[in-house]
Amino acid sequence: MKNMRQKLSTFAFALLACLPACLQAQSLGSKADDILGNYEVFVRESGEKVHLNFYQADDGDYEARIVWMEHPLDDLGKPRTDVQNPRADRRHIPLTHVAVVRKLRYDARSKEWNGGRVYDPTSGKTYRCAAGFENDSTMKFRAYIGFRILGRSLYWNRL
Repeated sequence: MKNMRQKLSTFAFALLACLPACLQAQSLGSKADDILGNYEVFVRESGEKVHLNFYQADDGDYEARIVWMEHPLDDLGKPRTDVQNPRADRRHIPLTHVAVVRKLRYDARSKEWNGGRVYDPTSGKTYRCAAGFENDSTMKFRAYIGFRILGRSLYWNRL
């Protein structure tokens, strides 16, 4: 009987010792997922508003797709396509299906998402990117070439 109590108390102690680590892991997961949702973006080059949806990809990275455009149709009344894409086989894809952010990963130390790539459908160019929050409703999104100092910050509002 004493041996059984000793085993139970050892198990309970081990369980309690693991609890803070489990809670921290859960907390990190929820912080990483804070990026999920819809954002309104003002495209300076075209002067229009676009909505992006951030989601978690199958590999665990964070990505964003265009889900709404202020002007989704071209002059002929057809859906605007990714005509600037450097890959000719993708130029027929409607812009509302284009993933513009890929491979963002959450870094708990810096409390930001980085390591990603952002695709600019207005130019067909791809840049490195990082993201963090200014406040609960505003994301600061940085697109850059090589070093962060060689880039531009954009502010996207959560919907």
